[in-house]
Amino acid sequence: MRKYLPFALLLAISFTSYAQNYVDIANLSYSITPQNDFENSNQSTAVSELEFQFTFPKVLDEKNTFISTLLVESNTLRIDPTIPQEYTFASLGLALGFNHRYSDRLAITYLVIPKLATQLDAMTGRGFQLGGLALATLKKNENFSWKFGLYANTEEFGPFLVPYAGFYYLSPSKRFEAYITTINGDINYMLSDKLNIGGDVNGLTSSYALGDPVFNTENVYFVKNTTEFFAYLRYPVAKNLFLKAKAGYSITRTYKAFEEGDQVDLGLSLFFLGDDRNQLNTPLAKGALFKLELLYRFPL
Repeated sequence: MRKYLPFALLLAISFTSYAQNYVDIANLSYSITPQNDFENSNQSTAVSELEFQFTFPKVLDEKNTFISTLLVESNTLRIDPTIPQEYTFASLGLALGFNHRYSDRLAITYLVIPKLATQLDAMTGRGFQLGGLALATLKKNENFSWKFGLYANTEEFGPFLVPYAGFYYLSPSKRFEAYITTINGDINYMLSDKLNIGGDVNGLTSSYALGDPVFNTENVYFVKNTTEFFAYLRYPVAKNLFLKAKAGYSITRTYKAFEEGDQVDLGLSLFFLGDDRNQLNTPLAKGALFKLELLYRFPL
């Protein structure tokens, strides 16, 4: 399973899931890995990632809710063993739209997601992307709901489409929770009134325009594609504020550089159609990683 949108955003925009009794308003996370080796090389690099999401839902009437979400993320690492310096790739985006409740069972969220994704210290006029998401929630009963939808974006490597399907379940005791889909997942259990244990699969496919000329070419873009499994503990540090300590392993981890214009015909979930691109850099090996998250959860 892979996650193509930040998991906190998917939870936040699906707060009309009926069974879910909260909405995550804000999420701040920082992850770092030990030194990651480049494949077939004695060189290595640290990888640090920072993510922040803030969602503001405003109820317009009994059927419509306006949604706006600020999305910020950055990644710092060396991109090749032949290049000693670290690069920071960052994106700034907004998710704007609304949720419409069609009936007591069906609600659909529609979002437009423009963002700028580029090298932080050498920003370029390139890197603007435009995405969109339609996410439906179909209630089965008070504890179970189906999810299905479609995400699309204009990535640096070409058009990208991700179908989405799954379910959300909250046990009658409200101690066990599961959010399982074709692209992400989270299962957790309340060990006590405060301590929560769980596991999730976090992944991301995103692309950034480089500002500096590298690999003897002027315009290069960089693609991050990761699938990571975490086990975590969650504990409240203040009212509605939770700290999550996570340890995990990268099931897949690729950070690839390509020349601008070297694109695929279509990115479709796990597959790339018409992909004959020439990768310019050396990939990283898989490895362990650690992550801390602070989230503000508003009870409904």
